[in-house]
Amino acid sequence: MTKLIDDILLLILTELRFDPASLYSCILVNRTWCCLAIPILWKYFFYSYNPYAHKKESRKKLYNVIFHFLPKEKLSELNINLPSNPISNKLLFNYMDFFTHLSPIWIEDMVQLSFKKDSPSVYKKILLEFEIYLLIFSKCKNIKYFDWIKNKRLFLLCPNVKEFFSGIHQLKINIEYMDPELLFSLGIINITDLEVINSKDDDLISFIRMKNNLPLLCTQLSDMISKNAITLKKIILRLSITLISPTFFPSLENLQYLILYNDDDGEFYNSIKWQEWELYLRTSFFPNLQYLETSYLPCNIECLIIERSGGKILEIKICRTLESRYYRIENENLIRIISNYCSKIIRLTMVINPINFNLVGNIFSNCVHLKKIYFTKENNNMSDKDVLNREQYV
Repeated sequence: MTKLIDDILLLILTELRFDPASLYSCILVNRTWCCLAIPILWKYFFYSYNPYAHKKESRKKLYNVIFHFLPKEKLSELNINLPSNPISNKLLFNYMDFFTHLSPIWIEDMVQLSFKKDSPSVYKKILLEFEIYLLIFSKCKNIKYFDWIKNKRLFLLCPNVKEFFSGIHQLKINIEYMDPELLFSLGIINITDLEVINSKDDDLISFIRMKNNLPLLCTQLSDMISKNAITLKKIILRLSITLISPTFFPSLENLQYLILYNDDDGEFYNSIKWQEWELYLRTSFFPNLQYLETSYLPCNIECLIIERSGGKILEIKICRTLESRYYRIENENLIRIISNYCSKIIRLTMVINPINFNLVGNIFSNCVHLKKIYFTKENNNMSDKDVLNREQYV
């Protein structure tokens, strides 16, 4: 068989990135295929923040390779015994270079599976966990995604933690586990993708601590977004939106993907706060925005974001809208804004007030690339959706 150019072969193998069985078969073809497929296979395992999505035996094999790089003599002095199936042969690859995603949940699982059934002391687990972080922070130079949604902070003791975070481009954080000074001290820069959530722990002490820290945390979060505004292309905010100062919006010129999920469920409607958002959005421009998803935002805020986009939006998903006494008129305006500013849109999900249903034709007339509208007449139930495609309407 004629030898394929490596770049072409890499493109083909990349298409198999979510098919580990096929990738494993490709590894067995020859050395060239193996060298190209191994990094893709390793990346596959760490795409998900959840290690339990993979079989236990597969995880053990993966972790065994990582254990090969740990300082065995140091661990032996601490009376920590690694798995009894060490790799004796010289490794063909520097597997630590293949890490691109990292979540503390993976490290936690690695520690749990490294010990036998007889439960070790908590102290031993902490020591091993710390050694794994030291290894990853010093050897894994290609990690670009960090998922910090668990209450894990041991890695913050690593001497090069700031250097590690300076190389992170994609960050997911749960502000419930953050402290204001911690978010500031990491000096996070050059982020392209940012996701912020608030899982609202049921633990009362955690809830009180989080409530006390939340205003300052949101201030620090706004500052962090402002510092990364030039590089940010994707922002997902799932928390009480109005607690965040919108001062960063005018700087988000390269934004392509935006999700604003206001998780107070419309319970704390604050018109003063939304007026501040409106003020900053009027001076903003998002020429590269392609995806917009909102939940529990006022109609006028949704309209402003769309109006200030560059006409490149391909998908809009408006799950719920904060209703005001002018909701019917605002909903009518939203339909008009979409039809006037979204000529390239392909998919649309939104609430349509029954009185405004006759205006849907304007969207189909102006948005010639639109394939389907997913809509509901009830503003509180997006699970019960109707589908309207172009053929059905015309």
